[in-house]
Parts: sequence; C-alpha cells; structure tokens
Amino acid sequence: MSSAVSKRLLLLAAIASIVPLSPLRAEDAGAAEASKDKAKNALLGCWESLSEKGYLIRFEPARVVASMEGHLQLYKARYDGGKVFVQMGGQEGTLDTSVTGGELVVKGREGDQRFKRLEQVPEDLEVRALKLGEAVKLEPGRVKKIQDELAARLQRDQAVRTDPTQQDKMGEVDGENTDYLVKLVQEIGWIDTERFGAEAANAAFLIVQHSGHLKLMMAALPPIEKDVRAKKLDGQPYALLYDRLQLNLGEKQRFGSQVGAGANGELVVLPLEDRENVDVYRAEMNMIPLQMYLDFFKEQNGGKEIKFADDAE
Repeated sequence: MSSAVSKRLLLLAAIASIVPLSPLRAEDAGAAEASKDKAKNALLGCWESLSEKGYLIRFEPARVVASMEGHLQLYKARYDGGKVFVQMGGQEGTLDTSVTGGELVVKGREGDQRFKRLEQVPEDLEVRALKLGEAVKLEPGRVKKIQDELAARLQRDQAVRTDPTQQDKMGEVDGENTDYLVKLVQEIGWIDTERFGAEAANAAFLIVQHSGHLKLMMAALPPIEKDVRAKKLDGQPYALLYDRLQLNLGEKQRFGSQVGAGANGELVVLPLEDRENVDVYRAEMNMIPLQMYLDFFKEQNGGKEIKFADDAE
C-alpha cells in the first residue's frame, strides 16, 4: 500500500512540458489529421504496466484514467498524434506515447513505461464509488473500539503534517489509515454521526481527505452530506471533500477550498464552477468568505494576494 501512496501521481511523473507544435503546410494537413486519428485510435482502450504491478491506464476519447493499486486518477485529455494533453486540478502537461507491435510506451522524466493491452476494463479502472457495507447497529464495545482507533489515527495524521521531523512519514501514515478505513467501511458502512458521533465522523473525513483514494472519496461524500444537512456535522468537511473530489474527477470546485501552485509557482485558487456565487455556497456551509480564507495563505505566497487559476484560462 505504501507504494501506491508514494506513486499515486505516477502518471503525472510521466508528464513532460508542453511544447508548441510546428505549423503545417495546407497540403499536408489532411495526411497529418489522418495520422493523428490513427495514433489516437491506437491508444484508446486499457493498458497494464509490464514493470509496475497494479499500474493501469485507460485512454478514452476525452479523458485518461490511471490506477496504481486501486488509486484512481482522472485527467481531461485531448489528443494530437502520439501526444496526449492532460489536465487535472489546474495542472496541465503532456504524455508522449507510441504504440508499436501492440505495446504502449509512455516516455517520462524517470524513464519509459511499457504497457500491454487489455481486452477488458479492469475493475480498478471503473470510475465508481467504493461499495459500503450495511450500516447496522453495533455493540457498544465495538463502537468504542472504532472511536478510539480513529482518534489515534487522526492524531498520527496531524502529527506528520505539523511536526517537521515526521513529515517524511506522511505517505506511510496516509496509506495505513486509508487501508484501515477502506476495510472498515466495506464491513460496517460509513462512519456516521448517529452510530459513532461527530468526533469519529470528522476523523474518518480527514482520513478520506488525505487518502487520494477516489473510490473512497466518492463513497464518503453522500453520507457526509446527509449528516451536514441534518445539522449533525459542520459543513466544512463536506465542502472540502466535495471540492477535492470534483477536481480529482477533472471538474471544477464549488467552494474555493482548494488552493494549489500555478504555472509560475505562486498559489492560485484552483478552477471554480461559479466564481460570482462562491461566497453564497460557502455561507450555506457556514464557511467564512473566500477572500478571508485566502488571506491565510498570503504569507505562504510570499505576501502576495492569491489569484485565480481561471484568470489564466
């Protein structure tokens, strides 16, 4: 599992800088387009790495889906011959690919990756929520044990993020926490407030938020929203998870909670679905206005105001 966490951005590692394409003469355009279509069609479908166990890629007409031991990544995509232009969460880049003799080669900064074609879509590349177990009533002793375990795991989650001496353990801790929660919720359903209380529910949310496990995030969002709508849980966990999930699905965030590095290295608000009404959405979740939220990031951004990724589109 630790390898899945440390390599869950493996596809991004293969992304090279975007290089402008040279203009074509008009008489060559038709042949070039036919060649591009042929290269794109050769890519479409599912592929399995020949060297990295559990590393899968699926090329679709408008997106690329990658999986490392079940950890999904989705990218919007457009094709130009062997180059695949991909975008996720405000980050853009290209994949340099070729298909020869039925074998796919993805060129990258850390070396080439080779893949064999799969005839069927593996379950790990299916973009759907993790199936949760039935939310049955549990014995008080089991509930207490789960509450204590989640509290301990939350403590470790925060320690590797706040203690500089432990930050190199972040991937390991996130991986262990994710493994634990995935197995647990598949058995007993989501950690809701009705059975486990708000503290345990918040701990489970944070594990999900830091997991990078797309299927788990998709499964957790509806029950978290249910607790929020019932006013049993603060709205912020739902907003944070919603935004991160949307970006991971290749869409835009609603609440403006996700800030990342722009092309020049400065922090930006990652793409918003409705910038004019973002504070309306935030107020519905009892969140402070976006500008007040962004002020907390100014020091991290060298004292500069946080701009919007959308402005660069």
